[in-house]
Amino acid sequence: MAELVAIGAAIASNCEPCFKYHFDAARKLGVSDADMLQAVHLAQQVKDSPAKSVLDLAQKFLQAAAPTVKEAAPSAGCCGATASDGAKPSAKCC
Repeated sequence: MAELVAIGAAIASNCEPCFKYHFDAARKLGVSDADMLQAVHLAQQVKDSPAKSVLDLAQKFLQAAAPTVKEAAPSAGCCGATASDGAKPSAKCC
């Protein structure tokens, strides 16, 4: 049970090394792939819920401020790098 919780925490925190460690530990304990998959899906649902809520809130506020919002052109994002350019993130990222 503890390893399933740890797998969920690794998914929620986007920690690949943690996921790999706890996946291996769960596997050694005989935890089934189905149980691990269920933990992963549940963790993702929990993680997605506040993300969706804050996006809905932003849309609500932005629609109140400007009824028509143009889609922004792709940018480097807050980290100063795009996934494809391989640049290092800037120190200003949240």
